[in-house]
Amino acid sequence: MLRIRHLLIHINTDKGVFGTKQSFADGLNIIRAENWAGKSQLVQSIMYALGMEGMQGPSHAVPLAHAMTDYLEFKDKGKDFTAKVIDSMVSLEIENGKGKFLTVQRAIAGDRNKNLMTVYEGRAITKKEALGTARDYFVREGGAAVNELGFHRRLRDFIGWDLPMAPRFNEPDCPLYMETIFPLLYVEQKLGWGRIPGRYPTWFGIRDVARRTVEFLLGLEAYATAIERAAVNEEIKRLRREWATAHTQAERSGSAIAGIVRGIPVEPIASWPPEIPPTLSVMRESKWVPIAEYLTGLRTRFTELQNVEVPSTAKAEPKLRAELPKLESDLASRERAIAALYEKFEADTAEAESLQQRLDTINDDLRKYKDLRKVRRMGSSDGPEVVNGHCPTCHQELADSLLDTGSKAVPMTLDQNVSFYEEQIQLFTAVHANAIRSVQTAEKDLRAQRGQVVELRERIRDIRETLVSASSSPSIEAISERIRLQERIGRVETQQQMFDENIAELAQLATEWLDVQERLRKLPKGALSANDEAKINMLQNSFQQQLTQYKMGSIAVAVVRISSGSYEPEVAGVNLGADVSASDLIRLHWAYLLGLLEVGTRPTGNHPGLLILDEPQQQSVEESSFREMLRHAQGEKNCQIIITTSHERKTIGTYLEKIGVKHVVEFGDDRILQKMSS
Repeated sequence: MLRIRHLLIHINTDKGVFGTKQSFADGLNIIRAENWAGKSQLVQSIMYALGMEGMQGPSHAVPLAHAMTDYLEFKDKGKDFTAKVIDSMVSLEIENGKGKFLTVQRAIAGDRNKNLMTVYEGRAITKKEALGTARDYFVREGGAAVNELGFHRRLRDFIGWDLPMAPRFNEPDCPLYMETIFPLLYVEQKLGWGRIPGRYPTWFGIRDVARRTVEFLLGLEAYATAIERAAVNEEIKRLRREWATAHTQAERSGSAIAGIVRGIPVEPIASWPPEIPPTLSVMRESKWVPIAEYLTGLRTRFTELQNVEVPSTAKAEPKLRAELPKLESDLASRERAIAALYEKFEADTAEAESLQQRLDTINDDLRKYKDLRKVRRMGSSDGPEVVNGHCPTCHQELADSLLDTGSKAVPMTLDQNVSFYEEQIQLFTAVHANAIRSVQTAEKDLRAQRGQVVELRERIRDIRETLVSASSSPSIEAISERIRLQERIGRVETQQQMFDENIAELAQLATEWLDVQERLRKLPKGALSANDEAKINMLQNSFQQQLTQYKMGSIAVAVVRISSGSYEPEVAGVNLGADVSASDLIRLHWAYLLGLLEVGTRPTGNHPGLLILDEPQQQSVEESSFREMLRHAQGEKNCQIIITTSHERKTIGTYLEKIGVKHVVEFGDDRILQKMSS
């Protein structure tokens, strides 16, 4: 909650001290004065005292009239005089929902820095209780919203706001600055009534600033939902990336030992392990066996060799001579198998490329037919080229002599062609996916077979070297086999360990995937939760009731809605700003701001209950409508509404008394800034 209690403007001139001191009550406050009296400067001074002039633009110039910054004009004994401003100051007493007071003081003119705010912890205008508690803060400088000595951070804490972080276009997130909120709390006379809902400051670079502000004031869950949805989407992207990385690393473990990995889902899953557990297999004697079984075989063979002495060449020769032809025959057989596999790999690759080209062609034809259907729906009389005797795919002319002149076939319609091509895309996409899988399988088989061929060639070479060695020397083949087995066991063990680590990582990712899917499930289906929908409906009901009360005539009230996307008034998805009369735009503005106040001041909202309207009777709005707006404002509870008007004093005074408005400040024909005694 925020309430304006007392305002003091103090102007020191060469002709004495001028200024004004005003008090404000709860409920509806009316300030009536002539157009030239300075009403706008009075309420603008309130905004300046709160450091809110940034809502009107990035300029650091003082947005107050020359009467406070340069010179002021006054009358004395019927004569006109001009006084030069030496220095000036604005002081403001404010109260929060806990009954605590702050007094803020800011220089307008003079030597004191305009961005320096002096804050008193209590009442320093109407009482002297806080004069010893002064502390200086800064405003309109970087960090004013978040740093300890930033005034808007102090004001935020005083009001009791927990301002959310807001996304920006090209910079890191920032707090939802107060300057973006106050356009819905204060409407200044010159430019504030020109559009609905208000002139938001865009120079902060905050994305969807209007939505973020309304969401905060109404206390909608939509912003937190949007943040959570974005976080969930980022988490999903991260898990997909890490899953793909772990999958690729597992595949590399297989490739490093000419093995094959099966059973790892391409996309993350929430239940681990999958129905078909992931395995790493290695080819042994033209068969794929699990890596554990393969490794057991290697270790057994290595142990057997370690338990026997390395034979001499003479002792190993008979066995090696008998084994060599078998190995050479096996090598020739495997090379033929590799040649056949390579031919299959080439054929599958060519088929996959052909299918991809076909898919590209079908997609291009589908695009053409969709474009043609689009222009036909817009009213074009153009038809498919086949109607004009041309093939729509190759664009060649179709000779009449090739057609059955007795019964010409009727070409398919555009919709039929689109459906046909979409079905073709589904079919060829599935076939292409199968072709890709076939290519990948053939590639893995080739790699495994080539690995075994390399081992065979090494063994044959070792046998031949052994057979030509001295008969008393150790068998080169026996020694090489032991070395190869030891190296192979080391490589396989390393890749098995890496594969197991990747599987463990995938299991952890599956657990995280389950968690993020649960978070996704808890999010509302749309942008708004059930509570948000209820608040938007309350705002819409209040809005429509007020428009009926104010007799809006440009458009039927029943068709005016509050958008669930932008939270702004619309008809059939179109913003109303350009579709209503100037006077009805003012009525819309009244109804929208008062509706926000009504809904936002409920217990779950964040509206401070303050609304300041400077000269709301714009564009010659009828007297009856203006009075109904005042009646509605008077009926608002738990709020403070300050309205300035130059309405004729007698008629407005009588009406205000009739509806029970007690706090009316009447300046008559006088200027608001008057000479003060001290």
